[in-house]
Amino acid sequence: MPAAFAVPAASARAAVPRRAALATRHVQVIRAFALALLAALLAALLPSAAQAHPHSWIDVRSAVLFADDGRITGIEQQWTFDELYTTYIVEEMGGGKKPSPKVAGQFASKVIANLEPFRYFVDVTVDGKPVKPARVTQYASEMRGQRLWLRFVVPLATPIDPRRLSTAFSVYDPTYYIAMEHADLRAVSLTGAPPAACQPALERTTPSPSVLARAFSMDAGAPADDTLGRQFAQKVVLTCR
Repeated sequence: MPAAFAVPAASARAAVPRRAALATRHVQVIRAFALALLAALLAALLPSAAQAHPHSWIDVRSAVLFADDGRITGIEQQWTFDELYTTYIVEEMGGGKKPSPKVAGQFASKVIANLEPFRYFVDVTVDGKPVKPARVTQYASEMRGQRLWLRFVVPLATPIDPRRLSTAFSVYDPTYYIAMEHADLRAVSLTGAPPAACQPALERTTPSPSVLARAFSMDAGAPADDTLGRQFAQKVVLTCR
């Protein structure tokens, strides 16, 4: 588990294998990964793995925020954590089965602070070049059913005019320890005052066999590979005229 999600912030990195994420994400190879997935799930339930953090999946919803002049001012994120990881986080927070708003708020504050060095896992590009975000100040967290929900807004240091500049963004954990995905294009919205002819597109990547093999073969004790997550990341591309 990336340090960004450690509770407290100094918690050790998770030790559950990454294989389950690949089995879930790549349907075409699910049979090959079925045994690995089962092993990972069983390992998470064994008493000997009590100190290990479970592998995490996050359902992502993104909203592109537009100012009145049609420029992009930020990207809103809504992350819903999987039930297994939610259980772990809730136990670490010490808030009982349903943490209070105060406890959930403390969790959000820690996560946002830890995500800052990683650009909040939101990679915005203009004409293919990365854009530096401003500091996140708007965030909230709560339980929704059996899953933990986190919302925050990543403001842009300089607003972007997507009518003049090629604009895109991806949401991913650089190490691919956490699988983060928009379910489909309905999970991406434009809010505020977008230009009339402005449409998002959701592009899915197809990792090469060598990348798949590298991710599948990585064990819990291997050094983090900060280039792996990009190989699996979806890309939201904005076309505005």
